[in-house]
Amino acid sequence: MSSIRRRLACVECTRRKIRCDKVVPCRNCTRRGITCSRARGTDDEVERLQARVQELETALKEATDPQLPLNPRPEADVIHHASHTPVSESVETPEREMADAATILEFLAWGRRKNPDYHDMLARKDGVEHHSPGDVTAEGSGPDRNPEVASALAYLQLLLPDRELMQQLVSYHCECVLWYHSSFHSLRLQDELDDFFRFANGHIAHPRVDLQWVALLFSVLTGALACAPRMTAQAWGFSEWEQTTLAQRWFKAVSTCLHHADFTAIHSLYAVQAIATLTMSAHLLGFSNSLSVLLAAATRVAQGLGLHRLGPERETDPTPAMIDREIGRRAWCQLCIQDWFSIPFSESYLIPRTCLNTARPRNCHDEDMLKLSDDEPSLTGYSRFFYQVAALMPSLQDSMAASNTLYTRYEQVLEHDRRLRSLATQGLPLYLRNVPVEEHPEWPKYVLWARRSLAISSSHKIIMIHRKFLELSFTNPVFARTRRTCVAAARTIIKEQKEAIHDGGPVLWIHQAFSVAASIILCLDLFHRTTSDPETTYHRQLINDGLEILSHNESNMIARRGVHLLEALLARERDRSSPKHLPSPEQEKDRDLDLVGVIRSFCEKGRWQRSRTASRDGSQGWPPVDRGSSERTAQVQTPGVTSPTLERLSMSYGLECAESLEDILVLAANYAA
Repeated sequence: MSSIRRRLACVECTRRKIRCDKVVPCRNCTRRGITCSRARGTDDEVERLQARVQELETALKEATDPQLPLNPRPEADVIHHASHTPVSESVETPEREMADAATILEFLAWGRRKNPDYHDMLARKDGVEHHSPGDVTAEGSGPDRNPEVASALAYLQLLLPDRELMQQLVSYHCECVLWYHSSFHSLRLQDELDDFFRFANGHIAHPRVDLQWVALLFSVLTGALACAPRMTAQAWGFSEWEQTTLAQRWFKAVSTCLHHADFTAIHSLYAVQAIATLTMSAHLLGFSNSLSVLLAAATRVAQGLGLHRLGPERETDPTPAMIDREIGRRAWCQLCIQDWFSIPFSESYLIPRTCLNTARPRNCHDEDMLKLSDDEPSLTGYSRFFYQVAALMPSLQDSMAASNTLYTRYEQVLEHDRRLRSLATQGLPLYLRNVPVEEHPEWPKYVLWARRSLAISSSHKIIMIHRKFLELSFTNPVFARTRRTCVAAARTIIKEQKEAIHDGGPVLWIHQAFSVAASIILCLDLFHRTTSDPETTYHRQLINDGLEILSHNESNMIARRGVHLLEALLARERDRSSPKHLPSPEQEKDRDLDLVGVIRSFCEKGRWQRSRTASRDGSQGWPPVDRGSSERTAQVQTPGVTSPTLERLSMSYGLECAESLEDILVLAANYAA
């Protein structure tokens, strides 16, 4: 039946890859003055009758519903709403709808829908139909009648760079950053950007501009500017201050666009793509908490669109419907990765493991969407691999929760350690293996960056798997394997980070975040070694190397916080090793970490740093924004104001705090991930 639904679209709309309203003749063909025809086949008579029924129902609805728009959206919309229609085509057939009749009818009473195709009809029925803020044809939706929206659109317009610079940023993201997350289709975004300037002349307030698409655009711009190396940003004409400030403003612009587009009620794939793309910049800019909430919202929107029910790919040849479904799979894949990798910190997850075999997009190039071997590099290849790695995390969480003793829980840790190592060796695509790149000149330039990111990320995931037993590993010889494993992984991360600064690639958030995590592991290891241990000197040098790298990223929130935290840890370690405090070798191994002192030093250094930043940059806050809703440390440009998060940590980790290794790991999760 899905093939019959597809044939309801006319031949011309199918050829042009645009949405057809499936009436006879369709509006697109009527406007263009051409013949509207349907593909002929064995089911032609049934198809013709179904099309006629659809035509009559549409005419009846238009004749009786006064709230319908005065003018239909033209074929040349900057961003059309076909972004979520193909998803429902693949997940809801009439037979499936009848089988779920009870659920569908119950959802009708709630004002919700199981099939995303019914959204517009329900919205109009309840009088809550969404219009673009600039659409003067809709009552109460024009800028003159909604000053709040008009003001927001005017501010957003001020944030947009000119067309040439915008194109440079989008191209950089597609060429140098998209391989890491693959949350959107590069060619489709480029086409939509061209339409944005062709039909709307680059004006956000144009009646036909979809604000949720604008959110995606700002998300792409944010990722490009935040991840661009300093030399690249300088070549674009951005000063260091402007690079940081604009990236932060653009990040907030994504939320502004989504809010005014009512994205929680009007579900669109653009919102999912925008939020998934923010993963590249949120941590760098200090918006980790905001991102976690946005990702949860995006997961619910994606489920409302049916992305979790797309199923594995079946098509062999690319068609417009197949391409739309693949784009949906890409965004859903990134949501799964983000949700499952957060499990070691949150100890919970939103997306069930039942999605494991359904969300992986095909390995293909955006130009032709033809299926490739996994050994061939593409913009989706890296995400496809790490989707499998991420799927280990809910499995580990569930297995440990079902275990009743430390022994059986540790057995699960070792089993998942084995699975990860197997993936990183036997399951690794050819282009990510240690084979000479020179033998494959056709490979894109991001292959070397992907290999380094793989080494850093895989090492960090090993630490994540062992994290629950890290504290015990320093004191209990039964868990010595965890200590050796985590220390070796930490060494690898810092070594790879030292090499990454010379490869000319994008500044990925994992470089700084995982370097901080690795340095913390090595610092904790120092506290459980004697000063005469040969490993002590080596580990201290690695930590200093990591600090040196982080100190050159002043605008990076992860790096800034990481430097404060590591300096506090090293200061305590030096005090421990000073002659006047030096205990006997037997006492030194068992000496506890002064967690209270570390956190106090960290918070005091943070306050001093923010105060200095405020006095230096206090005049650079135009245009004014609501700093109360922002997390970034840049919000404390007002002298004397302390970050609410730091204040809460200061209170929570006061003199009464529990001095345990788990506490410092929680602190690392809050400030280094």
